[in-house]
Amino acid sequence: MSRNRPDESLALAPEDGFRPAVPPAWMRWLPFVYVAFVLVLEASLRKEWAVSFFLIALPAIAAYAYGPVAVAAFTVLAIVLEGTLAATAHHLGENHHVTADIATALVGILATALATHRTRQERSLVHANSVAEALMRALLRPVPHQVGRVLAASLYRPSEAGTMVGGDLFDIRVTHAGERAIIGDVRGKGLQAVRTVAAILGSFREAAYEAEDLPALAARLERRLTREAEDIPDEELFATALLIEFDSWRTG
Repeated sequence: MSRNRPDESLALAPEDGFRPAVPPAWMRWLPFVYVAFVLVLEASLRKEWAVSFFLIALPAIAAYAYGPVAVAAFTVLAIVLEGTLAATAHHLGENHHVTADIATALVGILATALATHRTRQERSLVHANSVAEALMRALLRPVPHQVGRVLAASLYRPSEAGTMVGGDLFDIRVTHAGERAIIGDVRGKGLQAVRTVAAILGSFREAAYEAEDLPALAARLERRLTREAEDIPDEELFATALLIEFDSWRTG
């Protein structure tokens, strides 16, 4: 970060935040490939082999990548295919085929419940991360292109892909003593680290205008972190930060 040099930068929150996980393409295609495999196997082996029983696993396979409605549809498909293959072999009314249909229905019910639970968990995770992302964006406010006489740019990339929650912090303010900036990192991660980041940034945004020099500003931040540590059950809580001051220009 420097005067009249826009290519040097601070750090800033990115535009890309948390995105819900999308199952890979092969996992979404797996139920269809499995059905095709069973049908080919049925056509290749002798009729005394009840290959259609493999379709009992179809709802469970679909539950890894699809929602409850799709899993229920795969369950119906499996039962229909089992009945069709049994009817082709003239075994539709036999007890073991009826048992296979019942087992498929039971597996389908369990797989549908599993898919429902997985979908709810994913939605809850997306919501929690969205709230955390909004909180981090509120804390790590965008750096303007020009702050006082300093041209600034910013970029923030979290160490863990897909989440913005962390212990990184930065800010820059125009004060009577010149432009003052902070770049730092709090030990730990998660909401506890976010709480400490909020405490340090809040203290910096107030003390930057009042402290006479950087040592005084650092002492204010140290006292604030000490008070924060008293309320957090973490004996190793600490923050590493760099304080920067650009002296105000004087003409005369």
